[in-house]
Amino acid sequence: MQFQLIPGQAKEKRQLISQVDQDRIPHAQILLGRPGSPKLALALAYACYILCEDKKGGDACGTCKSCLKSMQYKHPDLHFAFPVISKEGKKREETTSQDFLEQWRSAIASNPYMDIQSWSQYIGAEKSQPNINTRECNDMIKQLGMRSFESPYKLQIIWLPEYLGKEGNRLLKMIEEPTDNTFIILIAENQERILNTVLSRCQLTKVSPVADDDAKHYISERHPSIDESLIAQAVQMSDGDLNKALNISMGSSIDYSNLLLSWMRLSYKRDFSELNDWITMLNSKGREDIKHFLEYTMSFMREYSYYLQTKDESRLSSEQVTTAQNMTKIMDMLKVESVAILLQESYRDILRNINPRICLMAKSIELGDILRSKEQVKSLYNI
Repeated sequence: MQFQLIPGQAKEKRQLISQVDQDRIPHAQILLGRPGSPKLALALAYACYILCEDKKGGDACGTCKSCLKSMQYKHPDLHFAFPVISKEGKKREETTSQDFLEQWRSAIASNPYMDIQSWSQYIGAEKSQPNINTRECNDMIKQLGMRSFESPYKLQIIWLPEYLGKEGNRLLKMIEEPTDNTFIILIAENQERILNTVLSRCQLTKVSPVADDDAKHYISERHPSIDESLIAQAVQMSDGDLNKALNISMGSSIDYSNLLLSWMRLSYKRDFSELNDWITMLNSKGREDIKHFLEYTMSFMREYSYYLQTKDESRLSSEQVTTAQNMTKIMDMLKVESVAILLQESYRDILRNINPRICLMAKSIELGDILRSKEQVKSLYNI
């Protein structure tokens, strides 16, 4: 991985590059960011840059022996630890990252922005809770205590140290007093779940979400066959989560903007025959697409409320501007708040595996009530 392949993040890149160039690399640091932010990608590029034998223009050369190995995640002085489940034929407490190393390399090569859900699905752990166990911690301590193989440096990347739990205490001495030229990089999403004893021994770098324009460019460049309007919708729904934006863009061909407009229109008209056809169509797409539609609608409502108060169209696409302008005739801020509550309830019900057809019909009727009557809105708030 090279820095140039990561969309945006100029500030974070400058900081990491400067540490290497000035020979001021922290012995232990945490890259902290929301799911889908490029914290793991930055760590991989950072490691590649440290190990590179011919650095050029603030990035790894990509062609030296070290880079070729680092970019395949096979450099003998670059080590990984990440949450795993028990491997077939092994006890849970005996399973470590080494047992899943090939899957890990393949997963991060295809998507270095993945989250724990994506990784769990990749290794078939949907019904199990991955963790980083005692055996893994002991192996890390032993590995980093040995001499390096090819580089002057040794690097340990620990993805999601939240899954260490209390086992993190075993790593305290290694984190606080690593051997010479040993660097430990922790990639985290939830600071509150990391032991304070670990946090206090690491330099913290916060990684911002990917900007919308950077995310659109990244996806369209790698998947030119996907319609740009669908990419724009996916990015807006994802709120800086590049992993989610990628999954939605590649997994759905639905135009959520037109779908929302038709749902509003049919709910307002109370045309139950057409509404039933609309629900049948959406239900046929599957539960994931229903979730994505509701996520898009919630995202649009946030932007619409901003538009209502400021008349600023910059955060809306051209199609959404037309939709927003039409909606102002029937939807004020009070109704927006009621629709937002309705959408949150709908999303929660879908997550709880409530029958989608029943849920969508009930919420469509309620949506129609909100759109048609201010009195109905007031009653929802017990005013």
